[in-house]
Amino acid sequence: MPSNAISAENFLNREAELSYLKSLPELKGKALGGNVFLEGARGMGKTELLKQLHRALFWEDNVVPFYYSFKTANQKGSYFAKDYFTRFVRQYISFVTKDSSIADNVAVPLQRLMPVISSLGLCWLIDCIDNFQAHVSKNDFYWQLVAAISAPVVAAQKSGKPVVVMLDDFDAAEHLYESSLDDAHGLISLFGESMQNRLCPHVITGSAGALGAIFTDHSLLGMTEQMRLGPLPEDLAAALFKTHLATLKITCAPDVRLTFLTILRGNPLYIRNLAKAASKMQKKELTEKDLVECYGFEVSEGETAFYWSSVFRRYVQSPTKRKAMVKLIMHAIENEGMEDRGRLSIVSGLCETETGAILDAMEASGIIRDKNAVFQDFIRALYMREIESRKPSDVREKIESKYLSESEASCFELVIPMSSNAELVVAKAVEQIGINMNLESEFLNYLQLALIEICINAMEHSGSYEKKVFLKFIARPNRLEIIIENSGRPFSLDSLTEHSVEEKLRMGMKRGWGFKLVYAIMDSVKVERINDRTRVILTKEIKNKEVHP
Repeated sequence: MPSNAISAENFLNREAELSYLKSLPELKGKALGGNVFLEGARGMGKTELLKQLHRALFWEDNVVPFYYSFKTANQKGSYFAKDYFTRFVRQYISFVTKDSSIADNVAVPLQRLMPVISSLGLCWLIDCIDNFQAHVSKNDFYWQLVAAISAPVVAAQKSGKPVVVMLDDFDAAEHLYESSLDDAHGLISLFGESMQNRLCPHVITGSAGALGAIFTDHSLLGMTEQMRLGPLPEDLAAALFKTHLATLKITCAPDVRLTFLTILRGNPLYIRNLAKAASKMQKKELTEKDLVECYGFEVSEGETAFYWSSVFRRYVQSPTKRKAMVKLIMHAIENEGMEDRGRLSIVSGLCETETGAILDAMEASGIIRDKNAVFQDFIRALYMREIESRKPSDVREKIESKYLSESEASCFELVIPMSSNAELVVAKAVEQIGINMNLESEFLNYLQLALIEICINAMEHSGSYEKKVFLKFIARPNRLEIIIENSGRPFSLDSLTEHSVEEKLRMGMKRGWGFKLVYAIMDSVKVERINDRTRVILTKEIKNKEVHP
C-alpha cells in the first residue's frame, strides 16, 4: 500500500488527471471509458499520481483501490502470485476497516487475518483465500497465477464495489517465468481478462515501447487510453522546490531567482532530489552557486544517480554489459543519435549479437529517448567514474564547471572535412576568436600553427570513417578552451617521438612541431579516448585579457 505519498497540498498541477482517474469506475461501467496507460518521462510523477489516487479512494467508500509495483517484484511466477494475492487481500481489508497498518504489516501471515475477515462477514474472501491455498498445495503454477490476478475481479463481483487496479512499471511483468528466466513467454497476457472486466478499470505505468509489444490483443488496445504527464510549469516547479526546502529547514538567499531549476525541466523527482541534496550537503541558505554544487553531487552520487543506476540494473545485470551500455549511451549523446549496429559493436567492445541485445533493452526501456540534460549529465558522470576511473571529486568538479561558468562563456563549434586545406579554416576561426578576446598576436600565430598541424595529423593518421574533424572553442573572460575530436585509431601523447629542435632542423623535418608548440603555449594538454573517438583538450588561462607566449 503506497502510504508514503506526499501531502495533497504539495501535489501540484495534477488535479485534472486525478479527477479523471477517480471517475474511471463510473465511466467504464457505462462503457464510456476503460483502462488508462500513464506515460511520461521518468520521474515526471506517474508513481506519485497512483499514490494520490490510492489515498483519495481509500478514504472514500465507493471504490476499492489496489496498488501493486513491479519495480521490486520477484519475477518467478509462484512467488509473484503469492505476493500479488497477499497484497490485494491486505489492502482490501485495510480499505474496509480504514486501517492502513494492516496493509503495511507484511510480516503477518494471511491466516492471522482470518478472525478479522470473519468478523467483517467477508465469507467470499475466505473462500478466495482457501481456493488460492489449494492451488499452492497442489503446486499448480498456472492456476496460482490466474487466482491471484483475478482476485480484484472476484472481489468486485462479490462485493458490488468496483476495484481500481494500479499496476506500476507494468512492463516488467513481461519477464514473469515459471522456473528459470524466459521459460514461459506470454504469462503477462493473463492480465487481459481482468483488464476487460467492467468492474475493474486498470491504471498502468511503464515503458511505452514495451507496453506496445505487450498489448497484442486488439480489443484490449481499444479499451486502453493514454494519459501523458507533462512537466510542471516554471512557477509551480519553483514553488515545489521551495516547499521541499522549507520542510528541510533550508532557505534561499535574497537574490536567488532559481533560474538554474530550468535544467530540471519541471520534473518532480529531480526537484525533490535536488532539495534533498542541499540538505545532505548541509546547506542553510542557498545561493545559485550552491544549487550548481548540489546538482553536481546529485547527478554523480545522489539519489538521482542511484535512481538511474537502478533503472540500468533492471535491464542489464552484467557489469560488463552495463559498461557497454554506458559507452553506447555516451556515444549517442556525443553524436546526437545511434548509428548502424555493426559499427556500434566497436564502441561497446562486445560482439554484434551482444551489442544488439543491449540496444534492444535500451529501446524497450525508453532510456535512449531520455534526452534531458539531467540524464545526460548522469551519463557523463557515470562514464567518467566507471570508464575513465576518475575520482568522485573530479567528476563533480567537471559537472559543476560546465554550469558555473556557462553564463560567461562564448562557445563556437566547427566541423571541417578531411580534405586539402580544410585546416586553414581552423586558423581563420582562431584568429577571429583571438581578436575578440584581445589575445596577443604572437601567441595567436603560434596557436594557429599548432592547431593546423594537429588537424593535419588527425586527417592523415586517424583512419576516421566519418572523414571529419570536430572542433569546439569555449571562450571565457579568464580562459580559452579548445577541443579537437575525431573518430578512428587511438592516439596517445606517449606515442609521440621526441626530437630536439637541432635534430629536426638537421633532418629537414617540416612537420611534428604541433604538440611541442602546444606544450609551450598552453597551460594544460589532455588526450582522452571516448569510445572510438580521440579528444584533445587544450586550456589556456587568460590574465588581464592578454597572453604572451
